[in-house]
Amino acid sequence: MKQLHVEFSDICWQYNIHLLPPVFEISQTERQLGSWVADTRTIRISFLLISRYSWAVTLNVLKHEIAHQICSEIFQSKETAHGEIFSKACDLLGVPEEYRRASGDLSEDIDYVVSGKQSTLQGRRFIDKVEKLLALAQSANENEAALAMQKANELIEKYNIKQLEVDQDIKYTYVIINKKKKRIEAYQRQICAILRDFFFVKIVTSYLYDPFADQTHKTIEILGSHENVAIAEYCYHFLENQLLSLWSRNRRKYTGSAGTEKNSYYLGILSGFRTKLLEQKEKPPKEGRGKNPKDGKKQGPAYSLTPSNLVENTGLHDYVEMKFPRLRKLSRQGPKIYKSTYEEGLETGKKITLHKGVVRKEENGRKLLIPMEVYSWKLP
Repeated sequence: MKQLHVEFSDICWQYNIHLLPPVFEISQTERQLGSWVADTRTIRISFLLISRYSWAVTLNVLKHEIAHQICSEIFQSKETAHGEIFSKACDLLGVPEEYRRASGDLSEDIDYVVSGKQSTLQGRRFIDKVEKLLALAQSANENEAALAMQKANELIEKYNIKQLEVDQDIKYTYVIINKKKKRIEAYQRQICAILRDFFFVKIVTSYLYDPFADQTHKTIEILGSHENVAIAEYCYHFLENQLLSLWSRNRRKYTGSAGTEKNSYYLGILSGFRTKLLEQKEKPPKEGRGKNPKDGKKQGPAYSLTPSNLVENTGLHDYVEMKFPRLRKLSRQGPKIYKSTYEEGLETGKKITLHKGVVRKEENGRKLLIPMEVYSWKLP
């Protein structure tokens, strides 16, 4: 109850909406996930909603009910349906499309969204192609593995640029990475920077309440098209798993402060991996053609991303602004590192090849890459 009051005030501040706080009630209904009762100025949120879904879902349902409150108290409308006035209120609060339906129908939409099935058939095929190329990158042949990873990056770039150039109606989404911690580590920020520079997504460091622990944790949000978000999430978990595995095998080599040694090693690995990606991206294609890493046959002209074919993704920019209207960039002091440990990690990172890792498996949801900026979402 206390957190709902906090979230209500925060939402009003973020979107510059002036409303008096309502009475909050935790209901036991299973059919209505939320409701607004104008006569008593009450917002009801279902206990089922809080207990079954993440707090991020609860926040979107809360926004839905605040939109009803706006209809009553700002627009002075007695309309209870989800019509034009309600849609206008939702626009003011950045309520996602899938959370704008009547509460009775909302649970089906939520199950659909959290299941990761939003990608189109074409998008799912694209993800499958990328993952097959990344799987080929496990090859013991270093040249073959590097070429497979390079082709995967080229495929991702071509797919996204084509979508932007033909001005398709791209649907955007987000995924939250929540490690249940109070801070974002330096190595996590570096992973985000890699996603920013090599994959078509935006990233925001934010925060999320955990009603079971009664604590607020720092989170990483990846925003972009359904396909890009899926691949970026995959890559995040792949790199984090690689760091843990490499440190576990090599930690006994280092005798300094354990925390600083591990941080130095992690940051060195990520810097080396970034260098490898840059080298692959900047390497000029031989004779304008590439070879299939599987059968060695010549393919069409090798693709190279140049400034002339970069198209500004204004749709994604607008989506991020809708979700985070008061973003701000923060500068941070670099962490303390051991130079020798960092340099050893740097060389190790240059040998990492992106391949299929262990990630959460869903029926049709996969994971993906893209260029972006790293932001931080702060409390007022």
